[in-house]
Amino acid sequence: MQDIRTFIDKLHADAQACDTIGQTSLNEGKRKIFIVLAETYRKLAKDMERIAAAHAVLDEEREKSLLGLITGRDSHEESLSEIAKALSGGKPSA
Repeated sequence: MQDIRTFIDKLHADAQACDTIGQTSLNEGKRKIFIVLAETYRKLAKDMERIAAAHAVLDEEREKSLLGLITGRDSHEESLSEIAKALSGGKPSA
């Protein structure tokens, strides 16, 4: 997930750089191109942020489901408690 965050941060930085170039350019054509490029980078960053958020939710749901399957418990907290007991050498509850 850190790699995705780094990529999103780079997209935001690239958008800012394109804005700066676009705003300081004396050439009208170059200004328009860099403004459009900055908007494109922002859109890509926004799309990547949505994708990362969706994956985070899916990852959390998958973990809860796997914990339930491993321990036979419906509750996420109970599952974690059972796993912690097993790892510490304690006897899991039936």
